[in-house]
Amino acid sequence: MSPQKVNQFRSLLLDMRDRVGGEVNRVVEALHEEVNANVNISSAPVHLADVAGEAVDANVQVLQTERGILDDITAAIARTADGTFGRCTECGDDIPDVRLRAIPYAAPNANPVAITAAGM
Repeated sequence: MSPQKVNQFRSLLLDMRDRVGGEVNRVVEALHEEVNANVNISSAPVHLADVAGEAVDANVQVLQTERGILDDITAAIARTADGTFGRCTECGDDIPDVRLRAIPYAAPNANPVAITAAGM
């Protein structure tokens, strides 16, 4: 892959990292707010803690997913720096551009032959 193309993907990945990192921060803030709200005693017939538990669980799941994506993006950025971005770690073949354009942070051990055969 040409250095120019690697730089284009690196820029894309850096933008993605900023967006996803911001989302992770928002979810963490929401979790803190929900946990702090659960500390207050309510005079409502249904205590907020009874309903907030589900929201906290949902936010934890979102946080785990977003954190995993952020880790994948960070690893892909590292691969742009060390010269391995765009190559399969299992077979060493180039990963098709169409796959990289779709999910540039995807794990590098995807099978390029299977991806090409699937029309991605």
